[in-house]
Amino acid sequence: MAQATTSTRRRRPGTKAQDILRAWREQAPNAVFAGKSLADLEALTSALDQIGEQLKVLEQTRSGLVLTRDVKLKEIAEFIRVLVRGVEGHADFGDNSSLYRSMGFVPYSARGSGLTRKSSSTGTTSGQEETAA
Repeated sequence: MAQATTSTRRRRPGTKAQDILRAWREQAPNAVFAGKSLADLEALTSALDQIGEQLKVLEQTRSGLVLTRDVKLKEIAEFIRVLVRGVEGHADFGDNSSLYRSMGFVPYSARGSGLTRKSSSTGTTSGQEETAA
């Protein structure tokens, strides 16, 4: 019967340490190998587990802060949208003012119409090709 702990797949050192720890506890809990005891490995894996828990807490904290940041960015975007509309509609400033430009927007007078015309060349038909009989 094959055991999962003897798999040929590569294991991360933490996973490998847990497998070794489990086997050592079950089969030779009092044995000392190369001057290393079961308690030594338990202390190391315990420290690794504590660090892993700290990382999980930090990842959850980061996730919460990212959400809070995104909410604040939406609030700021809405504030700016309302503010810009206020500047555009203000009697003393408007969308042609230097304030509007210095805020990073293109004044109304500097905008192009957006109208483009295709150049027409003489002697062409509009959309239909002439066919030779």
